[in-house]
Amino acid sequence: MNTTYFARVWLLRSSLFVILTSLLFACASPTMHQQFDFGVSQTEDSQQTFNATSNPKLAILLAEIQVPNSLEGTSMLYRLLYENKQELRPYAQSRWSMPPAQLLKQRIKTHINQQGGAVLTSIDGVKNLPILRIELEEFSQHFNSPQQSQVQLRWRASLIKQNQLIAQKIFQAQTTCDSADAKGGAKAMPQASDRTITELIAWLQTQVK
Repeated sequence: MNTTYFARVWLLRSSLFVILTSLLFACASPTMHQQFDFGVSQTEDSQQTFNATSNPKLAILLAEIQVPNSLEGTSMLYRLLYENKQELRPYAQSRWSMPPAQLLKQRIKTHINQQGGAVLTSIDGVKNLPILRIELEEFSQHFNSPQQSQVQLRWRASLIKQNQLIAQKIFQAQTTCDSADAKGGAKAMPQASDRTITELIAWLQTQVK
């Protein structure tokens, strides 16, 4: 009987040790986040490199995109319009692969390059090109109900040359999500971005002479 008693005590202690070890490991492990980017655009595989001196169709200097504090990080943000449309909330387990401004800037450069244009920055040393300044105002997913959502994208573009404002315009798009979750928002946001970038390029071509 003593042997059986000690065997049970040993088994109980072993089980408690395994449980405690598992709990400690879970607490020590970092939270895993699912990351999303904008994927590959339809014609990105055929993208060509253009020299700014080769007289491209469209050549601009793209300044760093300005964002509000809420868009400085990589959080994926959403609004529950049926509860409080003024409150921005972050998804707990989902993130963008880089800040929204970088995702958008990368997408703009890709689209302009694909059309034979050139996007440069101040460090490239090219002078007398118009400067495109963008202020990103909204980059989030809106829920009309727990089952229905759409992404909202809005930015203000200013075209400046020789320290003078040439033109300014607001670009915005709304795209319905396939699913009312982070994955649905991640799929819809590049679509909304592509729509506004197409409008942006058409506008730039009418303004840049």
